[in-house]
Amino acid sequence: MKKLTLMALLLVSTSMVNAEDQYEIGPDSSTEDEWNYLIALPMVWAPDISGTINADADRVDIEVPFNDIISNLNFGVIGELYAQKGDWLYSLRVNYLRIKSDSQTAGLTGPITGGVISPGHNIETDMHLAVNDFLAGYEVTPGLRLFTGVRHVFSKIDLNIKPLKDDGLININAQVPIADEHLFDWLVGATYRHWFSESWGVSAGADTKIYGDNDRDFGFNASALYRFGHLHNVWIGYRYLQIGNDSEVDGVHYEMDFVEKGPQIGWAFSF
Repeated sequence: MKKLTLMALLLVSTSMVNAEDQYEIGPDSSTEDEWNYLIALPMVWAPDISGTINADADRVDIEVPFNDIISNLNFGVIGELYAQKGDWLYSLRVNYLRIKSDSQTAGLTGPITGGVISPGHNIETDMHLAVNDFLAGYEVTPGLRLFTGVRHVFSKIDLNIKPLKDDGLININAQVPIADEHLFDWLVGATYRHWFSESWGVSAGADTKIYGDNDRDFGFNASALYRFGHLHNVWIGYRYLQIGNDSEVDGVHYEMDFVEKGPQIGWAFSF
């Protein structure tokens, strides 16, 4: 069921690290032995999801606008923690989302007698989706940081199917587990940021999978940074994430790639 974990893309977070003029994430330090911290909460990402599924010669395109995602949101949280000491930075990014939605299928009647073949069904989808990153980075030159770490992707997807009526030949009443799995990717990447003044700066970064459970895992983002005082920061930018998997079922080769892209905004508190 690895390919179903691609739905976890709507969680994924790849925000850049804010920094002081001395490339620290918190207030100015008098020594490199002092720890500095940054907590990003709340974070908001408003992505649209697009994807393609190729099965040999057949292709299916998928489009999920952000309005459809937010209307079915049951619970969600995005939070990020950064800790820096000298040139070393450690980060934990936690993303969790639960979506519950209902859809109904049309009934089917016989073409001659008009009898009920299927009364139609209500399909309730319950999805628990999470993407969590633990990364370590090093400032190789002022403004440029290289990092590596682990991305954990979790998905639990269940369908609850109930008939709209009790009659009909096709009458399904069942709970169907679609996915319940944990996948891990080893990432490498780089970030760069530049401050034009004490208040305004820009950042950009990218990461990619070099080994792991997914066949493709790539992310990119760019942000404008605004800092007021020594504690408060605002990030406004754009995020892109692509995850893909290949599989073969009953002799049919499947290639599935999903892309999530959209604006982001967040508030960060440094200390």
